[in-house]
Amino acid sequence: MRQTTQIIIEHVVVTSDRSYEQVIEALEAQLGQRANWDELQQVAVANGTVEQAIQLIEPQLGTSGFTIFSKLAPGDLLTFSGKPTRVAQYAIGNPLLAIQMIEHASEAALYAPLRLVVYENRAGNAVVAYERFTSQLAQYPHPKIAPVAQLVEQKLEELIAEAIGGGQETHAD
Repeated sequence: MRQTTQIIIEHVVVTSDRSYEQVIEALEAQLGQRANWDELQQVAVANGTVEQAIQLIEPQLGTSGFTIFSKLAPGDLLTFSGKPTRVAQYAIGNPLLAIQMIEHASEAALYAPLRLVVYENRAGNAVVAYERFTSQLAQYPHPKIAPVAQLVEQKLEELIAEAIGGGQETHAD
């Protein structure tokens, strides 16, 4: 059986007065160290406890409450066409918050960790683009998912506001 659900995703683009380097530096300063996903999975497979998971995860979280799962530089691929562009895609999140949603809707794992992109526009300013977490997870009606999604979105918006140091928000749906 196949089921298709149409959802509306809110796409947000925020332009900063800061340079690409400044925003990347400010963003990464708040994200903490790169998540050690392999170690966390080993603890889970070994029937570890929630307390063990917390002890492993909390030191990896930055001041934003998130950790980096991955960072890609897809703009480097444009070097092949002679047009290198500065673009960084981040997969970030908090496994402790993800657990709270995924236990009620396994499909929520499609959106956790969440992604954001930082790129340099033609004026030389940094731009941050992401999709509102609450709009992604609105399709899952479990009452315990929405409050966690709102918390994640609030933390994400605070992270971005701090990293861009002001700026202008534009929505593109």
